[in-house]
Amino acid sequence: MSVRENLALQLAESQLAKLTSDSQEIRMRALEQIETRFIRCLQLGERIQFKPVLMLKQLIRWFGYTPLVAADRVLAMILELLRSEYGEVVIRKIPYDRLKTELEKVRRVVRSLESRQVTELLDDLQVLLLLKYRIKLASPAGSSVSSINLTSLSLESAPSGIEQMLANLPSEEYEPAWTRPILDDLTSMQSLIENTSTDVIELQVQLTHLTIRMGDYPAEYLLQPPFIFLHLVQLQNRKDESMLHVNRALITCLKQLQRRIQIRRNTLSYASSLDPPGTRPKQLKVESALGVLLASCTKIITPLVFQSTEHNWHILELCVETIRTYEIYNQRVSPLGTVRFAHLVDKLLTYCNSLDGSDMVKLVDSLMIPRLQSLIFNGLLQDTVALNLTYDKHIDRGNAKSLIKPIILDSSYLSCVPDRMKSLSNLISALSSEPSAEEQQLITLKRAYSLALNQFQPKTRMGATQLVQMHRQVCLVVNQLGSETLIKQLFNAIVECTPHYAENAELKKDAEALLYTLIDLPDQHLREIVYRLMPRPVVSHFHAFINKTVYMTGCSNLELINQRILGLPLNGQLLRRMILESWEADVPEQVRQWCLDYPTMLLKLQCLIGVQEFQTVFQLVLPVLPLLICRSVTHKQLHKVVWQMFDPDTSVLEPPFLLRGYVYYMFHPNCKMRKEATTRIAYILQFQDYTHKYKSTMDRVPIDMLPTDLCLIQPPVSYSSIFNESTEEPFQGQRSLDALIRLLKTTDLRPSIRKSTITQLNVLLQNWKACEDFSTKEDGYRLVLESLHNSLKKECANDPAEILIPTVSILMRLLFHSAGFRQEISNTFEVYVCLLRAVFLLPHESQMRQDVSICLFQMLFQNFITSTEDKLVLDVELGAMVLPVTYEVEPTATHTAAWEGLALQKHLLDTHFGRDQVNAAQHWRLYTAHRVCQCPASITLESVQGLDIRESLKIQVADLALVQASHPDVQLGRQLTAAENCSSHEDLQRIVNLVQLFLVLMRNGVPATLGESLWNLIHKYIRLAPGNDADRELYKSLLELCLTCLRFNQPQVLEGLREALESDHNHSFHLMLHDRLIPLEVLHLISQCLTHLLSSDAERAPMNWHGTLFIQLTLLTKTHFDLRQLQHVRCMLRILRLLSERDLKLNDARMTQYCHLFIQLSSDLRTSTQTGAQWQRDCLHIICQLHLHHTHLLPKNSTLHEVGLMEKILRYLLGLCGHSDGEVRALSWVLMANWITSGAPNMPNILPRLDFLPGGLPACCLTTLLDVHEQMLVRVLAGRVFILLMPTIGAEASIKLLRNHDFLRDAYNAVKGLHVTPLLAKEPVGEQHSCEILSCYIAICTNMVIIKPEWCATLCGHSFMSGLSDVMKTPPPPVSFSVSFLELCAGQICELYALCHRDNFGFLQKTICRDSVLLQSFLSLANEVLDLESPERLLVQLFKMFLVFCKDQNSYAFLVEQLKSQPALFLDFFLYGLHLQYASTPFQRYTLSTLSMVFIKSQSAPDKNNLLRELELYLLPLSDLLPIEEEELVLCGRNEIITMNKQLISICANTDEASDQSPSSGVKTTNAAVLIYYRLDRLFDYYYSPKTFNFLKSPGVGSVQTCENLGGLLKLSPWAVHASRKLKLLDRVVNLLETFLNDANIGNASVYVKRVGAHKSKDILSNLLLLINMLCHWHSSHHAVITNPAMAVTIVRILIRMWPWLSHSPHLKMVTIQLAMFLTEHSFEMCKQTSLVLPGQSHSLLQLMVRVADFETTRKETPTKEPYSCVLPALRVMSNCCSCADGRLSLTKMHVLDMFDIILPANHTSTQANRVRPTVLNAWLGFWEVYSRYDVGGKTCHLQALINAVPRSPPLSKKRILCLRILRNMCFFNGNRAQLAEQADFINMLRDILVQTVKKGPKPTEDTLNSFEEHRLAVLMVWKLFCFGAKYKGILRGTKLLKILSGLRAEFSTTSAEQTNEFADIPFAAELAELLENLMESMRQ
Repeated sequence: MSVRENLALQLAESQLAKLTSDSQEIRMRALEQIETRFIRCLQLGERIQFKPVLMLKQLIRWFGYTPLVAADRVLAMILELLRSEYGEVVIRKIPYDRLKTELEKVRRVVRSLESRQVTELLDDLQVLLLLKYRIKLASPAGSSVSSINLTSLSLESAPSGIEQMLANLPSEEYEPAWTRPILDDLTSMQSLIENTSTDVIELQVQLTHLTIRMGDYPAEYLLQPPFIFLHLVQLQNRKDESMLHVNRALITCLKQLQRRIQIRRNTLSYASSLDPPGTRPKQLKVESALGVLLASCTKIITPLVFQSTEHNWHILELCVETIRTYEIYNQRVSPLGTVRFAHLVDKLLTYCNSLDGSDMVKLVDSLMIPRLQSLIFNGLLQDTVALNLTYDKHIDRGNAKSLIKPIILDSSYLSCVPDRMKSLSNLISALSSEPSAEEQQLITLKRAYSLALNQFQPKTRMGATQLVQMHRQVCLVVNQLGSETLIKQLFNAIVECTPHYAENAELKKDAEALLYTLIDLPDQHLREIVYRLMPRPVVSHFHAFINKTVYMTGCSNLELINQRILGLPLNGQLLRRMILESWEADVPEQVRQWCLDYPTMLLKLQCLIGVQEFQTVFQLVLPVLPLLICRSVTHKQLHKVVWQMFDPDTSVLEPPFLLRGYVYYMFHPNCKMRKEATTRIAYILQFQDYTHKYKSTMDRVPIDMLPTDLCLIQPPVSYSSIFNESTEEPFQGQRSLDALIRLLKTTDLRPSIRKSTITQLNVLLQNWKACEDFSTKEDGYRLVLESLHNSLKKECANDPAEILIPTVSILMRLLFHSAGFRQEISNTFEVYVCLLRAVFLLPHESQMRQDVSICLFQMLFQNFITSTEDKLVLDVELGAMVLPVTYEVEPTATHTAAWEGLALQKHLLDTHFGRDQVNAAQHWRLYTAHRVCQCPASITLESVQGLDIRESLKIQVADLALVQASHPDVQLGRQLTAAENCSSHEDLQRIVNLVQLFLVLMRNGVPATLGESLWNLIHKYIRLAPGNDADRELYKSLLELCLTCLRFNQPQVLEGLREALESDHNHSFHLMLHDRLIPLEVLHLISQCLTHLLSSDAERAPMNWHGTLFIQLTLLTKTHFDLRQLQHVRCMLRILRLLSERDLKLNDARMTQYCHLFIQLSSDLRTSTQTGAQWQRDCLHIICQLHLHHTHLLPKNSTLHEVGLMEKILRYLLGLCGHSDGEVRALSWVLMANWITSGAPNMPNILPRLDFLPGGLPACCLTTLLDVHEQMLVRVLAGRVFILLMPTIGAEASIKLLRNHDFLRDAYNAVKGLHVTPLLAKEPVGEQHSCEILSCYIAICTNMVIIKPEWCATLCGHSFMSGLSDVMKTPPPPVSFSVSFLELCAGQICELYALCHRDNFGFLQKTICRDSVLLQSFLSLANEVLDLESPERLLVQLFKMFLVFCKDQNSYAFLVEQLKSQPALFLDFFLYGLHLQYASTPFQRYTLSTLSMVFIKSQSAPDKNNLLRELELYLLPLSDLLPIEEEELVLCGRNEIITMNKQLISICANTDEASDQSPSSGVKTTNAAVLIYYRLDRLFDYYYSPKTFNFLKSPGVGSVQTCENLGGLLKLSPWAVHASRKLKLLDRVVNLLETFLNDANIGNASVYVKRVGAHKSKDILSNLLLLINMLCHWHSSHHAVITNPAMAVTIVRILIRMWPWLSHSPHLKMVTIQLAMFLTEHSFEMCKQTSLVLPGQSHSLLQLMVRVADFETTRKETPTKEPYSCVLPALRVMSNCCSCADGRLSLTKMHVLDMFDIILPANHTSTQANRVRPTVLNAWLGFWEVYSRYDVGGKTCHLQALINAVPRSPPLSKKRILCLRILRNMCFFNGNRAQLAEQADFINMLRDILVQTVKKGPKPTEDTLNSFEEHRLAVLMVWKLFCFGAKYKGILRGTKLLKILSGLRAEFSTTSAEQTNEFADIPFAAELAELLENLMESMRQ
């Protein structure tokens, strides 16, 4: 053996050591070498030298390095090593346990790879080890969370199987236990799974017991030792009849886990753990447990997906519930679970699509079960991906989209399950931010198919115009459909739209595009159809010209031609396509001939229409003229027509077009044609130069001798020779090019230089890039064309050849380079002329002929040319013409909609369908069928077969079978029909299992008709009790089906079962429940059915069987308990729990009896552990419900039980308060609260008897509340019990308890640890306190403040109160979680703050009223509360807080400022409580109180701080004014208010001419103030309805507040006043008063009071006072003026008739007089009617006022009454009435001024005058001042008294000023002048006034005045008396007054001249100065 061979057959230790090198590269090389040698030797059977043990160790150590690579290869090597003969060495040297441990470590490491191959290799290794080490096991089992190899175990191997399963779970799969069981509970749970029987029956019984008792324990106990959940998963693998019970238990377990997750997430379930950190036991993670279950279910269901067994639906339901549990737990599904679902989806879909056949029934039967399960797995996969997308932040979106790709392609699934289609669309949108191009393309194509297929249905068919406009979408699929009908519809639409083209250019453009699409269809057959359709309209139009008829009604033949329409709309592109079609060899001759006939007819129109019209036709033909001429080479008829068109004798074409046509023929292959064309061109050129400015073309060669081949270049010039060879180098001659262009621009350039310049430029432009640079030069093209043109002129000095040849060469290259230049030149006639002149001038210059020919070629054929530096390309073959240059032909691809549709569908086939043509074809067939039939259920073969579409798009038998199988409604109906006709138990059992499978998919979506059939099936077999074993099995199956329907809330089953139990007393449920020997499994199923039934109809009316069944089951429960059938008792209790919530119609005695029975049943259990917790919960719940029913039956304020019995019950409940189950403890506290509430009078006697509790019951409650290790809900309930006990134990005891337990400190800690949302994180850190617990703390404080207000000071001094403000400032949680937070802030905290207002307002002012953040949070809270369904209670507390804020100026100003930015919030805040449904409620009372406060604050507030003004500025739309309220009012029958509502809308919407700024004249839009008035008006109508209101009834709080608010609002808001006028509020008030005054039962006031007594008239007076006070406030403003005479008369009459009532109420009298004062203040009409004596009255209202003023002035004062309260308003009425003549006349007749003899006598010693108060005297003087303005009151009576009163009064006093004003008024009447001028005392008085000094500087003396008012009045009197007559002027000069006045004037003049402005700030100084000037001017005249 050679050395090389020896090396190849050994593995040295050094080589094996490299497997654990630190370098990954070295490890990989070593692995490859070792793997190659080892595997090769094993394959060849050769020996190899190595150490097996060392190799195994190294391979295991491989897994200790990261990153882990090639794990599968290493595991495969280990497996091969152990299988080989070298494995025996390993077996001898390494023990099994050690190797097993190492492999388990490896399993944990590779778990992160989530590789199925790696997992399977490990499983194979484990099995191999068991075989190698000869381990005795009945069935080896190995499993992990990531593996689905869960094998079945026998009884002996079950424990070891669980151990194996647990061993496979690494530590990462565990988490700290949520809670842990105590030892007793652990023992009980162990007993549930111990001794698992091999007997199926016994195992089923055990599992039923486990299912029933599972509810005792929290779900997390099932994930802790003894791992009940894993035991159930392990038992799933038994292949026997117990699997049904296992699956039931697992479903129950999942439901319990879901509830537990939801409960734990709630803050009220939180309690701080007692375990120190790190010491809590472990439990299996929820997601790991779900992964194990999902793996087991998918493994079991995989072989069953093509068949239906009794286990299928359970397994699938488990999968559904598992995914739902993932969702509730907010956790993603494991990737392997998702992949398994995707594998099953793909597997099932492949199978369903692969079936084929012709027998529909057999196909549907074969597809039904697989397809049903396919639909279920589709939904599971979709839900799984959606879940992962939500909770996996690192999800691979592309991979996720690929997983659901089969679902996207499953057309029948999406169409038959439309809800899933919508959710799938949302999922796809979420996976990609925007739709992918592929998705958009698919949508586009589907829309096109939809529109096209609609054309086959008469109802959905589009009209011609719409079809033309939408043609692009339809044409995307017209080729795919292959429909001749659709083609005809499209073509006919073009023809039908002909009359519309003239006015709709866009429509004509669409028609042209559609026609081009049709004649260019990819399918030749369809194209031929179009061409055969074309002759009919075209020929008809052409014949119309010939026959001179009208082609189409409403259209002129010539107008159509002008629109380029000859039968069909035309353009050059259409003609080009037709000409090209005529060249196609495979096109039928008829079609080719027509393609030429059409342009032929166009040209023949030359003879039929005018010249102008034919020019239009020729412009249409011109672009395709080259093609026509080329085609005419081989078509004689066409040649004749075209050539005739250019006949110079008959042609109507212009010379430019003739010339252009002849040039075409210069490239004709026929020599004669070329010659004829050349001759004609020569003649045109000769006659075109009529000015003889060009060189003659005939000088050198005569016309007869011209060569015929001027443009015949043979061989053609090679295009590659025209430009220099292409290079990558940039053009370097820019400077030379610029220089040459500059030279060409020179006008006087010498000929030789010009020649040289042109030549150089020609050489330079042989470079393509030089041409590119030249094209950018300004005037470059122009210079070349000028050079060409100038060189042909006679005056050109150069030889023509020297300039023309290079110039034409340059032009040729420039034309090749620039397509734009080429297009522009091709339409320039002069260029054609110049080029032709050049070639005719130099016909023998070959270069000239060549270049001119190429230039002409480019100009003539520019539409077909594409030129680049390398090649010249033509898009059509012009081989028939002799072209001067070589070219290539590359037909351009057409881009019509039809071609785009084909490309789109092919692209989708490659991308969307993955090149699966079968799947794609099926997709489009199904889509076509769905669009045609609209509904999947209505799809038939016949409905699609009759369509004129391709066979490939028509649905096939297999497709229809798949659709029918995908329609669960149809298939379920078939099964239910089969069940009705079933004749054997086995078949019916199979159908029931299949129906269960349908329900897994459909859930609660079963249609009503099928629901009825389903109920009939169930009822048929469960109505009677089973009679034999077969019946019993079937009965259980039907019970389970019934239970499934009830779980899904199937309405027909719910209603049917409900009615069956009500009507059939012999129903099997009744009979079976009464059977003591009923099997536990059946009882459990029946109890579940009844519990679901009772849970679903909680809101329904009570039924008779509820009470009867409750009584019967209660007795049966006692019987079962006596027989120790405890599981039966549990089932009964579950039913009784829900029955107790219904109206049982039991009497008081029975209620008490049953309460005691269930208390005893609860006590008999005698356990406080979790075992039996459900028993206790049910008992307590029943007791609680019975107690509530009993409480409702008792009379109010009666006690429920005697003291002794209550003591026993409370002791029993206190014992349960220590139960280990939190729900039991909570129910115990609830029951305790209920019993304490109902027995409150006995509590003082009971509390001392509970002294066994440390500190008594109150202390127990308080300590429970403060225990952070207790559940939050239990703490809250204990706190509520403490609140109930506080009034019983008293304030002092409560304070002592709170102080001893440091209550406020704990409350403050709760504030700091507040968790505002009701949901917690999975693992909250630190103490957590809910809103409810903090609410409980605050409620205790609130009650303490109520029972002892002094304690509030202590509370305000604690930091807890400041912490509450921080809570209010906390941002609220999301809306769905905000209720508890709002209850805390808006309810409890606001209530506590409001209570602090009475005695601790200073504290509130310093804290919350100064906190702008809190105020803003308050408004946010109000906004949140208003969004609640029933916010009334919380709004009451917010209104209390609002009132507090209104009383502080700072906070009120802030609220006003916020109103500007949030007016809608304030409006809603105020309007909500004004609704009629809240009438007379505390909520409305606080609303009205708040509004009243707002109105009061608005009276004196400036506009910037006026809340009402801001509300008036908030405008609202009128489109939808309170429609919801109208509907409510219709239900209440209050139609009159609806009428007012509509009237309000009309008020705001339809007004007179007015501006928005003038509410009194009209309102164009409504505002917030109007809406508030509207609500108040409705409340007024509610309280003061004309039909129901009675003055004899005492007014309530609501009516008082409504009137107050209406008065306040109407006083302040002109908008509200305007609305009140339109709603006739005043009319209604007046009507109420008139009705009262006209009431014959009441009659006269004095008579009534004498008859019934003064005390019984209080109600009348109160009601009158309310209405009059409202009117008083209302009309106290200037905008509430009464101008209607009729209304004025009515009101005055009412006031006069009311006068007798005023003597019985001084307050009413005062308010009434004030009302009269306000009514006459601004209304002349009211003054007039007040002054008149109305018909039927003995005196006027004014006379009554005078009497009041006279009486009140002269009467003696009453100490208890406000002095002279009526005098002032009465005198004001008198003053107001002075404005009208009737008033003055009445006052004169009453001699009202005689009163001054008493109150202002000339002799001041009068005693009566001394008794008159100054206020009253001033009021009378004020009246006199007004009265003296008129002639009747301005007479000089009481003159001496007035003169004497002035010096007796202090300067500037009110009395003195009034006296002076009266004297001033007297001076204005000429009749008084003599008397006053001669009165010495009057003159002296004036002098004394004028000599008074007024302050002038900053330091006035004490005697100086601060106003010139008296001076002004005195000067005015002097001026009026003495300055208008010589006599009186003389009198004035004779007094000292003139000197004094002159001095005063001089003083003012001096001040003005010196500009010291000393009097500027003194009142009346300016007026006095002006009067002095006027006086002196009058004296000078």
